[in-house]
Amino acid sequence: MLDTERRPWTEPLIEALARPAYRLAVYMSRDPTLAQDIVQEAFVRVLESPNTPRDPKAFRAYLYRVVLNLVRDQHRRQSRWAALRIFTAPPPDPADEVQHHHRDAALARAMRRLDRAQREAVYLRFFEDASYEEIGRMLSRREASVRVLVHRALAKLRESLGQDGLLSLGEEA
Repeated sequence: MLDTERRPWTEPLIEALARPAYRLAVYMSRDPTLAQDIVQEAFVRVLESPNTPRDPKAFRAYLYRVVLNLVRDQHRRQSRWAALRIFTAPPPDPADEVQHHHRDAALARAMRRLDRAQREAVYLRFFEDASYEEIGRMLSRREASVRVLVHRALAKLRESLGQDGLLSLGEEA
C-alpha cells in the first residue's frame, strides 16, 4: 500500500515526473495505453520500495530505470521491436510537413539500426536532456561508458542519415 502521508516529499516529485516518465514510456514502447500502465506500475514500485531516493535527481534516475526495465520486460514478452515514432510539431506549410515526415521517417529508420542501449541513451540525452551522469544511473552504467555509447550511436545515426541523403547530425543533435 502506498503511503504518501508518511513520505510527503514524493508528491511534488510524482507531479513533476509523471509526464516525462510517460513520454519516455510512449517513446520506448510505441503504445500510449501500454505506456500508461508501465508508468503507473513504475510509480507503484518506486513508492513501495524502501530504497527510494529522496534527492530529486536520484529519484528521477531511479524512476526512469524502473520505467525502462518495465518496457524491456514488455518487449521481451512480445519479443519484437517495431518502428520508433519521432514526435515533432506539425509544420504549418504542407511542403514543410512532407519534408518533416521524410526526415522523421529517416530518423526512425536510423534509430532502428541502433541497438537497444544506444536507442535508450540517445533518447535520454536528446529528448529528456539528461546528463551523462544521470543516464549512467538510469542505465546502470558508468558515465564514461554512456559517453562512448552516445558517441557511437551518433556516429551510426550520421552514417545512416547520410545513406538516406539527409544532412548529418551535429555533435549535440
